Amino acid sequence: MNRDLFVKIAIRLGVYKSMMKIDNRIQMRKQNKAFALYGLEALRTADETASKCGCRLFLAFGTLLGAYRNKGFIPYDCDLDTGMMFSDYNEDFIPAMEKSGLKHIRRYYVKKTGRICEDKFDYKGVHLDVHYYYKDETGNLYCDLCLPHETKDWRTANQSDGFPSIIRTCPDTELNRQPFLSIECYMPTKTEDWLKALYGEHFMTPDPKWSMNDHKKRAENHNERLYRIEY
Repeated sequence: MNRDLFVKIAIRLGVYKSMMKIDNRIQMRKQNKAFALYGLEALRTADETASKCGCRLFLAFGTLLGAYRNKGFIPYDCDLDTGMMFSDYNEDFIPAMEKSGLKHIRRYYVKKTGRICEDKFDYKGVHLDVHYYYKDETGNLYCDLCLPHETKDWRTANQSDGFPSIIRTCPDTELNRQPFLSIECYMPTKTEDWLKALYGEHFMTPDPKWSMNDHKKRAENHNERLYRIEY
């Protein structure tokens, strides 16, 4: 059955959210296997490729937390979170990533202003997110995170009112190269301050039940809707 037709039927029957939970679990198992095999390789390839383009790709969110707290990847994490100051971004970045085997699969952006928020790549089944950071009027850095639509499937949402979003803010910081497992990566020099801003004072205590709702609790009010491009 065509996936779009299946989604429409699921929505009409009121079982869309339940079916998506099942589908997400299946996809998570696949990503876990890929991550175990190619997670570090994907990060190294992305870092080397970005550096050749004059871009500094740094560890962010769960990947940064794992590097600081676990000295590796968080055991239950199965994707790579990275960041880039948008001032570093240039037109060579996406083509270079594609040439290195990092397939560009999705982009999130603010339609009203054209601000690019995030690019998502796939490397041998490993998903790598690049969150773009901007400086606000207070001098802090922020990035946008996209949330699922309140009631619609993603295609319908993308063609209508877009997706809700939140802003995560962290203190301005320099970036420096630091060892991570068998490679080196850029990380914020104010790593501890970043992690406190993202996860609270007790970020060193693992929380397997952590979810996107925890991001929402610490997010700033944000009225901009995001849209996505599939590649």
